Amino acid sequence: MRLGDFTHGRDNNIQLLRLLAAAAVMLFHSYVFTGNMGDDPVFVATGTTDSSVIGVGCFFVLSGFLVTRSWLTRPALVAFAAARALRIYPALFVAVALSIGLAATATLLPWRAFVTSPVTIDFAWRNALAWEVRYVLPGAFVDNPYREAVNGSLWTLPVELRLYVAVAIAGMARLLARTNRCTVLLAALVALFALEPEWLPLEPQSAGVRNLALLFGLGALAYVARDRVPLSLAAFALAIAVFIVNPWGVGRGLWFTLTLAYGTLVLAYHPRIQWHAYNRAGDYSYGLYVYAFPVQQTIVAHVPGLAPIELFGVSFAVTLALAAISWHALERPALALKSKFGGRGADRLRTGEATP
Repeated sequence: MRLGDFTHGRDNNIQLLRLLAAAAVMLFHSYVFTGNMGDDPVFVATGTTDSSVIGVGCFFVLSGFLVTRSWLTRPALVAFAAARALRIYPALFVAVALSIGLAATATLLPWRAFVTSPVTIDFAWRNALAWEVRYVLPGAFVDNPYREAVNGSLWTLPVELRLYVAVAIAGMARLLARTNRCTVLLAALVALFALEPEWLPLEPQSAGVRNLALLFGLGALAYVARDRVPLSLAAFALAIAVFIVNPWGVGRGLWFTLTLAYGTLVLAYHPRIQWHAYNRAGDYSYGLYVYAFPVQQTIVAHVPGLAPIELFGVSFAVTLALAAISWHALERPALALKSKFGGRGADRLRTGEATP
């Protein structure tokens, strides 16, 4: 059984998996925002990673896989760029406005001084472009346990956009073609950047950013080589077991990355674990991801003393409602405009081509 046997159509768990990934990020932040970061259950279990690392990593694997599919399905630069922009920017604009609006309810500054502050203006336009991120707004959330950011989740979007550019360049250079030579060359590039990550033209240059780029690259490689990739729950379970019992930590970080990439695709496409009924719901994961951070910070500011699980429950309900409205009123109609640029419009709305 090969991955390529199941990548056609919408019978997959991508939409559900993306929602769970966004929820995992929210869970970790619930511990961070209440001053209990070390109690994150994944960190307690592993001692080396946390729920957010798994959730964001899952997003990037699926993004590499699906965005590569998008290019190969219709290798036209204008259509590709339009599809990416229509997926990223409408909800991002709302997320930036929401961040400023919620921060205004928890700032030490008068409202007019807050809105007209050069820091607020800089925050608005830079984050809206998603090419670089600003985290702080004047006087906002200064009494919260975590005071460093208003919407820290946005840090992944500049990385994502640069990787979209890389896919377009690789596509135009025909490195994504389904030939043995191209597959080997793409695999060599992924391996090269895994060994020499500082060669990646990404900012900021950090281990976290480089690992996300590697996960994206593994997702892209998996799509190009999909007819050669075995789809096995047993192999995924074995990979987890090897990670757990490796007592010396030899290659532990790289093995974790490979296991996460492979496991994400197995959980997304293996036919024995499909939940097709969920696909009738909207794709709320992107909204959940970009709206959750300021919502959680605002709840902590106005309702101090919540336990992490209490914050997660309340913030998840509020943010999911916002994400549902965003999908049906904004994101889905925006994606339907892809047909205006030569894309396939609403035909693939449920596949979640782009991820945060």
